[in-house]
Amino acid sequence: MKKGLMVIISLVLLTGCWDERQFKNVKLVLTMGFDKGEDGGITETVSIPTIKRSAEGGSEEKVQIISTEARTPLEARNNTDLMVSESFDPAKLRVLVIGEELAKDNIYSVLDEFYRNPTNNLNAHIAIARGSASEVLTYQNTSDTRISKYISGLLQGAVATTHATGENIQLICAELFEEGEDFSLPIIEVDEEKQLLRFGGMALFHDDSYTGMDITANESIVFMLLQGLKGKSARLTHKVSDQHENERYNHVTTNVLKLKNDIDIKPEGDTVSVEVNLALKVRVVEYPADHLQEKKTIDELNVTLSEEVTKDAEKIVAKMQEANSDIWGIGRQVKAYHPEVYKKLKWSETFPEIDITPKVKVEIVQHGIIY
Repeated sequence: MKKGLMVIISLVLLTGCWDERQFKNVKLVLTMGFDKGEDGGITETVSIPTIKRSAEGGSEEKVQIISTEARTPLEARNNTDLMVSESFDPAKLRVLVIGEELAKDNIYSVLDEFYRNPTNNLNAHIAIARGSASEVLTYQNTSDTRISKYISGLLQGAVATTHATGENIQLICAELFEEGEDFSLPIIEVDEEKQLLRFGGMALFHDDSYTGMDITANESIVFMLLQGLKGKSARLTHKVSDQHENERYNHVTTNVLKLKNDIDIKPEGDTVSVEVNLALKVRVVEYPADHLQEKKTIDELNVTLSEEVTKDAEKIVAKMQEANSDIWGIGRQVKAYHPEVYKKLKWSETFPEIDITPKVKVEIVQHGIIY
């Protein structure tokens, strides 16, 4: 009796999946790009790897790059299906790249299908291509690494070194629809001279469109820190002196160990003012001029670095306001904590005009082992 009961339970628990999909019957797309096409349409470019096994037991990977014109992303997918064996499947998509001209129009128009189809991978990296996405996806890198791994590794490295936020398709969904909050996406560009792809900074968005303004790669570390984000490392190099003939002695490089950021919003009549405070505890990782065993030298460096990073922050704020890109979600916070003020404002018109004052305090807490 007990054995019969166990057999029945096992049969119930070991039933197959009704929505099972065999990977042998599909073509997995690992990298996908969209560009602005003709007459309001789009151009879709996909990278499809195929593994061919030989009779001797070895294997060879070939990558198929396909571009197709369509009116919508789903129509483009259908068109691609007509050109490949098996079926086009983006379930394992690693990277989605959007050309800058299409991004300036509206990126939600190409993301809509991703959010509606439960089989899509919403954890895929998303980036903006300087120029066209097809140029990035068809770029022949000098290494043997497939393009999906190359780009995703590039973006992961940017996150680890505090250059990028690590946004994916899922994470930007709320920001696309949230009033009073914008977002930024990493830029990928082709460096023809060095024959490689590179991280080109952060593209500033307003609502669902790329503003055409960027935070440069050099500015992006402070940009991340102002958002309270830090990767495994965050190295900042600043000029702190004019005393030495050798220019290298006039610069110091620090690595941020800890940070604390705070955004203080103050209602002022029918508008608001904002103070952004950032405190950084850093370690000196390169400073040929040395003398860091002297308290006077440390104190002077603290003051100079605080001033220099504050200047960097002011440039970033100016770009954000010129682009009308409320990355910090100031409007959302005003709406939540000062609704009576928010009701009087048209935030898209107000944000570029409000007073935003960044204040950065840098404190050297470690200076290496050389005295």
